[in-house]
Amino acid sequence: MKTFIYDKKPNISELWDDCIYNLIYDTEKYVSEIEYLFKDLGINKKSKIIDVSVGSGFPVLELTKKGYFIDCMDISEDAIKVFDKKAKKFGVKLKCKKLSWLEMPKYYKKENYDFLFCRGNSFIYASGGWDSEVKLDRKIALENYEKTLKIFYDSMKPGGWFYIDKFKDNEKNCKELVGQVKIKNKLYDWYLYRNTIEKIKKREAKMLLVDKSGEEIPLVDFTTYLLTFKELIQLMKKVGFKDIKKVNFKSEVDFDILIAKK
Repeated sequence: MKTFIYDKKPNISELWDDCIYNLIYDTEKYVSEIEYLFKDLGINKKSKIIDVSVGSGFPVLELTKKGYFIDCMDISEDAIKVFDKKAKKFGVKLKCKKLSWLEMPKYYKKENYDFLFCRGNSFIYASGGWDSEVKLDRKIALENYEKTLKIFYDSMKPGGWFYIDKFKDNEKNCKELVGQVKIKNKLYDWYLYRNTIEKIKKREAKMLLVDKSGEEIPLVDFTTYLLTFKELIQLMKKVGFKDIKKVNFKSEVDFDILIAKK
């Protein structure tokens, strides 16, 4: 079991970055599969690309280093701090804008991008839910999703391509021990927790540390509407996307991927 060492309690962005590079992805393989997809869709190093949920920088930093032109944004200050550190490490001059999706029309032109990423299971949080106390309403959640998809659609060039992923519809509930975290001289077990409540269309995702005494230290507690693949496709069609199809990456095991054309 891998142990991750920190000088102080890590934030969600630092832990998630360690997840990406050490637990979840074969990062080289994933970037290679993205490039194969680009080739199939006619996306090249002259194409304008944006990642609207860039997080700590994967795979944008890897693609930028290869010569692709990519704008990027995220709502999380912690994520952007990790992104900035990693950009220096990668030796790329790339800045991430701190924006919400609803702010995009103020900062980006319409019909500007050939390819838009919304990856990392990020889109589901457009429902309006973030913490476990939020009461989710299906009508409001679907309206928020549609509004966000329309913003993405409007920012893309005619003929441009959209990449979106989300948790699998058949995702299993779990409390999974993924590693250990050492903060100074204290060792914690690191757990990921997922729970879906079909009756009220709710999905919970938690990350927590547990010490030897069993005391739990919550790191993140996200709650969202339980968006299905069928609902997502219907919403994408409603705002104008066409040629919607599922893409299978061998390097992507946790999320299902859809691509669509404007």
